[in-house]
Amino acid sequence: MAGIRELTLDELRLATAIDVTEDGGVVLEQRGTAVTARAEEWHRPPRSPERWAEFEAGWRAFIPDAGCALGAFDGPRLVGIATLRRGVRPGMDQLEALFVDRAHRRMGVAAALTAGIEARARSGGARVLYVSATPSESAVGFYASRGFVPTADPIPELLALEPEDVHMVLAL
Repeated sequence: MAGIRELTLDELRLATAIDVTEDGGVVLEQRGTAVTARAEEWHRPPRSPERWAEFEAGWRAFIPDAGCALGAFDGPRLVGIATLRRGVRPGMDQLEALFVDRAHRRMGVAAALTAGIEARARSGGARVLYVSATPSESAVGFYASRGFVPTADPIPELLALEPEDVHMVLAL
């Protein structure tokens, strides 16, 4: 298992080394708290340096004043990142991003990163953790395994940004 620690702002750029590619044959759709599956081939290509720069700029907008970033390392290489944005609603924080390198998936990296984010949200006083999950069986299944459930009350701004995602919450 990779070592987990809080990242500095300068280390956010290391995320560009994470291979986020993924393929699937099922897409999930959310209606209220119901999630249904439909057969559809999909592919997530490698993230461009420009797209990573957009993520980094977004993270810098709330870290460290209203959040944090945790990194998973395999030696000196960042193989996973999770970001926490505090106070998206009263008593609610957001697991804003979770990316694990393709070669390091199903090894406990995502679980360790998420556990760290959950602990930080709890210690900061949040009662609920919100996530907008990629509508794949692997992403939604992972969050469900941690106790997240689909919400019938998505945050409007996040729903507008990611309308096809499955919006989930975890009671802390």
